[in-house]
Amino acid sequence: MNVASNSSVVNNMRIKVFYFGLVRNVVKVSEETVTLPEGSTVRELVEILCQKHGAALRDAIFTADGTLGSSAMLVLDGINVLRRDGLATAITGGESMHVLLTTTAMAGG
Repeated sequence: MNVASNSSVVNNMRIKVFYFGLVRNVVKVSEETVTLPEGSTVRELVEILCQKHGAALRDAIFTADGTLGSSAMLVLDGINVLRRDGLATAITGGESMHVLLTTTAMAGG
């Protein structure tokens, strides 16, 4: 008789995502709650969001080589993820993520 191991059980966690700035024009909501596997990273969360909201969100957040674009800001519990481990920042559950998309400043005359 085969008995499934408890190690194959995946626990999920929830994170509240808030959208600010121009990114609201892309996702069409101001906030949502996302369920993801325990131990996920910011990159995995953003991938889930891009799958849900489509290529327009991916194009708004990432550069062509998959790094964060200069106008995208991801804030996990009040700290910019770039001040942590970037997209590799671990999510422990219960946090909130703020996604901001700004325009870049233009100079000239």
